[in-house]
Amino acid sequence: MSGQYTKGPKTFTAGGALAIYRRVRLSGGELAYAGATDTDCIGITMAPAFAQGDRVPVWLLSLEGTFPVIAAGTFSAGAGLYAAANGMVDDSGTVLHGLALEAAGASSDQVEAIVSTAAILGAIARSAITQDDAVSYPVPVKDLRVWDAPSTVAVAATAANDDLAVVYNTFLTAKPTVETGDVKTANSSRKVGFQFVVPAEYVAGETITLRVNAGMKTTVSDTTCTVDAQVARQAAPTVDICATNATTINSLTAANVDFTLTPTSVVPGDVLDVVLTVAYHDAASGTAVIGKINSIELLLDIKG
Repeated sequence: MSGQYTKGPKTFTAGGALAIYRRVRLSGGELAYAGATDTDCIGITMAPAFAQGDRVPVWLLSLEGTFPVIAAGTFSAGAGLYAAANGMVDDSGTVLHGLALEAAGASSDQVEAIVSTAAILGAIARSAITQDDAVSYPVPVKDLRVWDAPSTVAVAATAANDDLAVVYNTFLTAKPTVETGDVKTANSSRKVGFQFVVPAEYVAGETITLRVNAGMKTTVSDTTCTVDAQVARQAAPTVDICATNATTINSLTAANVDFTLTPTSVVPGDVLDVVLTVAYHDAASGTAVIGKINSIELLLDIKG
């Protein structure tokens, strides 16, 4: 350890000739100009370097106060400043540096500037962020649609034909559910659909799970009751990317049913068309047999 700790300018070894008041970075442990796309600037040279090995004081970006910079072109006082070639700054670019406190009338003018927090941290690429796995994106009942008439909101109080119903239940007593209606002595299926826009923070090709919490409302079917999912990307509407088969929900104890989606081609911004099907087969004629979906969510691996 060098023992060189400071609250003021810090001295480094130059990797070559450097002009004064230029943005610099460390390259191989030596100072070099921070260019227009470099996000790892450490500060501003406070003296020139004439050759490799010269010792140069650097005003670190983390220090308080203002500092001089060298303009790569003209700009006004108050302009946002961005990294430019050869350690200079300009009022356009991709790597934010700070704010001009003086105008620059010509290239190579020296002006006073203040640094931005973004310049201290550098631009953080999404790829550099720690990935969070299986983050929940709930699907509210307001987004549910009649599966084969997507312009129609699925709000019928009673299921009919081949459609599941959205039942709002009693506010402050029970949450909304999606139900089959009474299907005792019946052998058929009912469906509901929705669209899901894959968010910008999703990591392309990473895990996607469609989770449905479901069970029976009052009485189990004497034969079967299952939930199934079909999922297609609008970019490839003929391909079902759901890799999980229909799964039983024929229990009075609701449980999560996880449908694994094949994520190979899924990218942020994709629109997924989803249809959920509750299939039932009952031969009894007693108490009402009602399949019930309590919640729907997608679990995504994300960064940001």
